[in-house]
Amino acid sequence: MQLPSWDVFIGLFFLVGIAYGFILRRDKAITTLLSVYLGIVVASRFSQDIFDFFNGEKVIADQIWIRSNASVSTIAIILFLLTIVLISGAINSSNSRTSDISPIEVICYSALTIALMIAYVLDFLPEASRQHYMEISRIAKYLYNFKSLITIAPPIILIALNYKRK
Repeated sequence: MQLPSWDVFIGLFFLVGIAYGFILRRDKAITTLLSVYLGIVVASRFSQDIFDFFNGEKVIADQIWIRSNASVSTIAIILFLLTIVLISGAINSSNSRTSDISPIEVICYSALTIALMIAYVLDFLPEASRQHYMEISRIAKYLYNFKSLITIAPPIILIALNYKRK
């Protein structure tokens, strides 16, 4: 029996993400999207520093360091996902619900959130691992190759849809 391809798992991840976006509604889906951007910034900026700390190259208070075999990509992915969970959880914890629900907007924001997450997880992987996943998954290859477009699309869509709303 052949196992399902990574494309099936990525497709399921998109469906779950869009369903989650409908549960959150428009404003909270946007805050989750913005937390992904913050996760990208935090992971890109601080993963090397944390890697140096975990390899004993940087110390805290001239006496605290940790020796481990963690890789930069592992630290970057963990930092990326942890930032998303913490920030979106803190922002989305309020019980306020907005009455303006546009299904098209929620689908766009949720799909772009998932696309950003997958593209940047692939970006944080070592080159050999990334190439392996891109060879076995057409969707992963597509998301990684269009990472720049996926990165700038959400602000453009936010501006366009909010301008149209006013």
